Amino acid sequence: MNRLQWDLRYPYATEITGYHAPIAAGGLEDSVQGPVAVPGTYSVVLDYGGQKTQQNFTVALDPRLHATKEDLAARLDLDLKIHADLDALDKDINKALAARDKLQKAVADHSATDAQASSAVAALNRDIDRVAQMAMKASEGSLLYETKLRDHLAYLAADIDLSYGRPTASQEAVFRELDKRANEGAQKLEADLAEAGKVIPGGQQSE
Repeated sequence: MNRLQWDLRYPYATEITGYHAPIAAGGLEDSVQGPVAVPGTYSVVLDYGGQKTQQNFTVALDPRLHATKEDLAARLDLDLKIHADLDALDKDINKALAARDKLQKAVADHSATDAQASSAVAALNRDIDRVAQMAMKASEGSLLYETKLRDHLAYLAADIDLSYGRPTASQEAVFRELDKRANEGAQKLEADLAEAGKVIPGGQQSE
């Protein structure tokens, strides 16, 4: 028999290529794991050899907990918003890192001018650094380097995970600020990618 155990979480968000997450801050893990599903009826589908079998099952609330359906729906809604921001930001960072590598390679093989490529690389480095701490090469790197927006989103999700109830007003307020910064960071990276595409031979390829 084969067994698959669901951890009751949504799929993981995208992780940054080559990124070293910092150690836990005050007990909060820096992770891209998905939000926890709310109690309800779900279905599992087994597709084997072209034959599909479906079975419904119920996820029940621990009787020791007293959160309402509305509380848990609000918790999931905020968690999903954080998860979406983290996933989108990490994807943009991965594209920016790939573009930077292509630019540096183009300079090395003389297919792009140093001045053009240097300007594009500087812009990418500046805006990547605003949202992610890429200088960390080990989990203990947070002892030497400050955490950035990408980590703060992950820490907020971990903070919400500490209790199984409605998010606090403070958590909602922190998310609004981080969401604003994430959107601004994404816009800057996308603008940098557009400029880099003008310098990279053949243009920047979408992922």
